[in-house]
Amino acid sequence: MSSSENRKILFIINPISGNNQKNDVEGEITRFCKTHSLPASFLETTGENDEERITETINNNSPDTVVAVGGDGTVNLVASALINTKTKLGIIPTGSANGMAFELNIPTNFEQALSVIERNASRVIDLLKINKKHLAIHLSDLGMNARIIKRFDQEKIRGFYGYARQFFKELKSPSHFKCIVDCEGKKRRKYKAVMLVMTNTHFFGTGAVVNPTGKIDDGKFEIVVIKPYPWYYIFHMFLAFFTGNIHRLRHIRTLSCRHARIKMQPAQDLQVDGEPVGELKQLEVEVLPSAINIIYNHQENHFFVKT
Repeated sequence: MSSSENRKILFIINPISGNNQKNDVEGEITRFCKTHSLPASFLETTGENDEERITETINNNSPDTVVAVGGDGTVNLVASALINTKTKLGIIPTGSANGMAFELNIPTNFEQALSVIERNASRVIDLLKINKKHLAIHLSDLGMNARIIKRFDQEKIRGFYGYARQFFKELKSPSHFKCIVDCEGKKRRKYKAVMLVMTNTHFFGTGAVVNPTGKIDDGKFEIVVIKPYPWYYIFHMFLAFFTGNIHRLRHIRTLSCRHARIKMQPAQDLQVDGEPVGELKQLEVEVLPSAINIIYNHQENHFFVKT
């Protein structure tokens, strides 16, 4: 850990993320940083040329830590500017979806999350690249959940209730698709699936464990295939998700890869870190080893702190 006097922290604030619309976010951060002698500067996203503005601000200020204040989409945006640099990525979770913050054990309480940034414990982790275009810092998926997120994105009802509403709509008639998965160095696999998850993290933002056997820094990622299941099996799956046993079920297959090509029939919705991408028939996924140095809460004990 570095001493506070040697640190320069840049906070990237998404002003329309979650509760940020109601709170004086910059004021709260400023008060905390003054109390703890942390030098801080700020940049707000506007939705226009944000990636370029973030990169320019980083180049001009040379911070040792850049903190994304928002949801998974904001974290993804900031991470894109920090890949393969020594600059640390921090997170203050304020979004509708805070999956990566949950993975890192970062509290949703504002001051507690700032305390994690102050402690400055970090670790180098892998990321994913989708179709050589989309960075995935948390997880990406095809099929059922991506459709839920697309409808959630179009809804006026936000938060957990909005997501749950779309989830139960989808649950009534989960459509399946055919897919062919080519993992580098492995036999081609064919599946019927309702959903494919591509991730090297462990949790959905809800706390459900989708990838209990993966490691966040082993140079590999997992493809979790959820096959069609009878309606009555959903209760068994819920229990397995929240006890970390989903990989043991007969309707689940987990493949570990460094690079994979996936073909779907028919085309399926894709989401990356909570952002709908559109319908695709083909997908290429590759791991970006040791891509970013990220701050996490070392005082708690999720899967992340295991080696």
